[in-house]
Amino acid sequence: MSSQFKSATALSIQAGTSTAPQDLHWLEKNIPCQAACPAGTDIPGYLEAIYHGRFAEAYEINLRDNVFPAVLGRVCSRPCEDACRHGWEGNGEPVAICFSKRSAADFGASAPVVLEPDFPASGKRVAVIGAGVAGLTAARELALSGHGVTVFEKHRTPGGMLNQGIPAFRLPREIVDREIRQVAATGVIICCGVEIGTDVTLARLSEDFDAVVLAAGTLRPNILELPGKELTGIEHGLSFLLQVNEFGRRDIGGRVIVIGGGYTAMDCARTALRLGAQVGVVYRRAQEDMVVLPGELEELLEEGGHLETNCAPLRFLGDRGKVIGVRFVRTRQGEPGRDGRRAPAEIPGAELAIGADTVILATGQFPQAAWIDAALAPKLVARDGWLASGTACQTAQRNVFVAGDFALGATTLIQAIGHAKECARKVDAWLTGRPRTEQVAQLGAAFRSKLPGGRTTGRTAEMNVIPIHPMPTLAVAARGLEAEVETGFAEPVAKEEASRCYLCHYKFEIVDRDCVLCDECLKVKPVEGCIVEIASLLRDEEGRILSYTKVEKGGTDSLYYNRLWIDQSQCIRCGRCEAVCPVNAITIQKVTLSATPV
Repeated sequence: MSSQFKSATALSIQAGTSTAPQDLHWLEKNIPCQAACPAGTDIPGYLEAIYHGRFAEAYEINLRDNVFPAVLGRVCSRPCEDACRHGWEGNGEPVAICFSKRSAADFGASAPVVLEPDFPASGKRVAVIGAGVAGLTAARELALSGHGVTVFEKHRTPGGMLNQGIPAFRLPREIVDREIRQVAATGVIICCGVEIGTDVTLARLSEDFDAVVLAAGTLRPNILELPGKELTGIEHGLSFLLQVNEFGRRDIGGRVIVIGGGYTAMDCARTALRLGAQVGVVYRRAQEDMVVLPGELEELLEEGGHLETNCAPLRFLGDRGKVIGVRFVRTRQGEPGRDGRRAPAEIPGAELAIGADTVILATGQFPQAAWIDAALAPKLVARDGWLASGTACQTAQRNVFVAGDFALGATTLIQAIGHAKECARKVDAWLTGRPRTEQVAQLGAAFRSKLPGGRTTGRTAEMNVIPIHPMPTLAVAARGLEAEVETGFAEPVAKEEASRCYLCHYKFEIVDRDCVLCDECLKVKPVEGCIVEIASLLRDEEGRILSYTKVEKGGTDSLYYNRLWIDQSQCIRCGRCEAVCPVNAITIQKVTLSATPV
C-alpha cells in the first residue's frame, strides 16, 4: 500500500479511454446504482438526459444497456434504487430510477428504435431456445455482434413471463410487442409454436447451428408435498396466470387463498381480485421478508386483498375430492439460515384453518429439463433435475450455453437480462476465438464554468431537497384486467424527478497545484464532509483510492503536505465550490463506463 498522492487526480489519465483498475474502480465505487444493476445500465447518463428533456436519448441509453426500457420502467425489481446515494441515510429517498426509465419510453420517439450492429456479419448461426427476456436479450446481443440468430419458442407468442405471467394491468401488451419488434429488427428470427424435444431435438440444433443458447426459463412448478395435494381446486400460480393472460380464463372460486410472498403471489392475488374473488395471501415469514416491488403490497390491500403473515401450510382440507380450505400453523422467526434470512419456526399448537374454493401456490418454480433428449442429457442435467453447469453460461457440451433463469433459477427480469448479456459475450468469444469487447472508463475533457465555453452539470443545491415524486395511479373503482394501474409521470414531473439525481458520473476535483488553500469552497459547501482537509490518500498497488486520512489539528496540518479533497461519496455535484473558487482550481469531468470493441 502507498500513502502518497501519486498524482493530482483520482484517475490514471486526464482524458480518453482507460482499462486501468484504478479508473474502473472509481466508476464502481462512485456510481453505485450502475454497479448494482445486473445489466450495467448507464443510469446517471439517462437521468441527466431526462432532466434536460432529451427523452429519446434517454430511451436509447436504456435500450443499449437493458434491452427492454419500457418494460423495465414498469416491472423492474429496482436494485439500483436500493443502492442510490440519494437514499443513503440522511439524504432522503432514492431517485425514482425505475419510473424515470418509463418516462424515457413514454416521451421518447414513438417509432421503433433499431440499434446498429457492432460488428459485420460473421457467417455464424446461433439457435436460442426460449423467447423470454433472457432468450431475446441473448439473441439481440448476438445479432448485434454479427451472428445469425434464430429463437425457438414453444408458445404462440414471444415474451415468456412478460406475456404469460405478468398481468396486463401492470404491463400493457403493446409495450411488450413494441420492444420485442425492436429485437426482431436487429435481424433476429423468432419462430413460435416450436417445441424442443417434440418438433426438433436439442441434439439436432447442436448439429445444425454453430452454437445453442438454452433460455427456457423456470417452468417446473414447486408443488407443496402436503396431505391433500391431489384435491381439485389446487393449482400453481404460473399455470393460473398463463391461463388468464394467454387463454382468456375468467372463472375462479369465490374464496381464494394464495400461498407465497413474492412477485408471483402478488400477481396471482391481484388478478384473482379482478375476477371477482375474495382473496387472502398467506406467507410463512414476516411481512418484511416478502420479495415484492415497492408499493405492490399496498396496492393489493387497497384493492381489497388481505394478508396473513407468519403462517405455514400444514395440509389441504377437502370434501368429496374438492379443496375447501387449508390448515396452517403460526410461525415465529427462527435462526438465520445459510442465506442470512431467519427461517420460520412453527409454534406448536397454534393452528388455524382458512376456508377456500381455490388455492393458488405461488411457491416458486424450477428449470424443466425433461425436453433435453437422451443424447445430451448426461452432459447437461444433474441427477436433481437442475443443470449440471449451475449458474455458469457454458456447459459440458462444447457449443451449448445457458442464459437467464434456466441457469439461475427463478430470479428477476433484470438479473435474467444481465446473465443473458454475459452469456452472449461468452458465445461471441467462443465463436470468434477471442473476447471482442471490453469494459472501459471513458473520460471526457475536464471543464470549468468560468472559462470560455465553460459549463456546469446543471445541478443546484436546492435540487437536493426535492422530495421523491409518487407514481400516479388509477382509482380503485376503475381498475380491471387490462387498464394499467400506474399511469406514469407527466413530462414536467419526469424532468424534476430526474433532476434529483446526483449525477455521480461527474467527478469534481481540486487540482492540488492550483489550489491556494483560501477556504472559499469550504465556506459554501452544502454537505458536511463533501470537501475535507486531508493529510494523505491511501491507494493500493494499482492506484485504487481506498481511503484518505483527515488532517489532525496540530499534528498533520503542515501546508506542504496537506490538501483539500472532494469526497465523491458526499458530493452532490451542485457546483457551488467550483463557482466560488477564485483561481479556477476545481475541475469537472464526466466519467462513464462503456463496452468498447477491441
